[in-house]
Amino acid sequence: MAGLLALTGGGAAILLGMAGIGPVATVIATFGSPSLPFDAAHVPPAPDYARADAWLAWPGRGGLERSTTSGVTAVDEASAPADVFFIHPTTYQQSDVWNVAYDHASEFDPAVLLGQASAFNGCCRIFAPHYRQASLRALDKSRPAVALAYADVARAFRYFIAHENNGRPFVIAAHSQGAMHAVRLLQAEILGTPLQARLVAAYVIGAYAPSDFGTIGLPVCDGPRQTGCILSWNTSQTGRTGAFQLVRDKTYWWRDSEKSSGQPPAICVNPLTWRQAGAAPATANPGSLPFPKPNADEANRALPALIPHLTGAVCDESLLKVDIPWSAPSGFHDALSALYGSYHLGDYGIFYAAIRSNAAERVDAWKAQQPVPNSGRVAPRVDDRGASSI
Repeated sequence: MAGLLALTGGGAAILLGMAGIGPVATVIATFGSPSLPFDAAHVPPAPDYARADAWLAWPGRGGLERSTTSGVTAVDEASAPADVFFIHPTTYQQSDVWNVAYDHASEFDPAVLLGQASAFNGCCRIFAPHYRQASLRALDKSRPAVALAYADVARAFRYFIAHENNGRPFVIAAHSQGAMHAVRLLQAEILGTPLQARLVAAYVIGAYAPSDFGTIGLPVCDGPRQTGCILSWNTSQTGRTGAFQLVRDKTYWWRDSEKSSGQPPAICVNPLTWRQAGAAPATANPGSLPFPKPNADEANRALPALIPHLTGAVCDESLLKVDIPWSAPSGFHDALSALYGSYHLGDYGIFYAAIRSNAAERVDAWKAQQPVPNSGRVAPRVDDRGASSI
């Protein structure tokens, strides 16, 4: 899932992705590299997004992304007011290939659907493409492999818009490697096009997202009901520094090419206040979801009860600082948090209830801003204080 936490040592970057919750053998596997250089003529077959097997999540299937915790109901997909295009993180835990076959089943696919994509089932139909994801080593060592993965994501998005979205508002949501691709997708496919008017918000979480998006027409969100904006965060234990490597000295897509120097600070929006500045206490956190166990199945699709008031949060030095007690239930701590202070695996789960509520709120706000049908009048705009104006 992670795949972006580079830990420098011995002159080489060692990628640790989701290995924090896997067996020791998985950790060891991330130290390797494919036996041959990247070769575009010998990559896995491309997904056909007209086929069901090219999608991790698709409306009407009743998949794990429709799971809910007790007392919460998923929206009726037939009347859902918006769609979400969700770009999944790295789920392949080896480094023996540059790009992973799109139909390679991962034990972490169910965890992604349960612990991340499901946060949007209160507002939206959920579309999540498979793609030929870059392996852990490729993220650090092969820009062509990263570009191939992105090309799949872009084709999936175009298919979604052309054949499924039907002019509806949509949310872009992603994590880790998926968030890296979302940074490029926003620039290449949405900004400056008619689609931008339908973008509710972009939840680009768990990777570096440059804070100067506003200079190219996409402001950083700074309020719970703001629409047409981008938000991001990278969660770190207060007082620890390992997660800095997620937000500093990154190579990223910017204005039609890759950029690897002169980067601005990373975006950090606090998901407990939905603002960039100011701290929130633990009492402001309505509910956290432990990271789901790998290989969940239909028999274990119900989400557990959320943990209220697990931690507060504050944006500081481009990281979202938290203080999760060591006594927290199983599923909140892992090897990344223990060794490096990075709660990368919990970027969604720690703030699960807040994300779920906010996605619905932003969709409602987007709808309120649209012209009233058949009247020629524009609906009142509602600001973050609840005041309305024309």
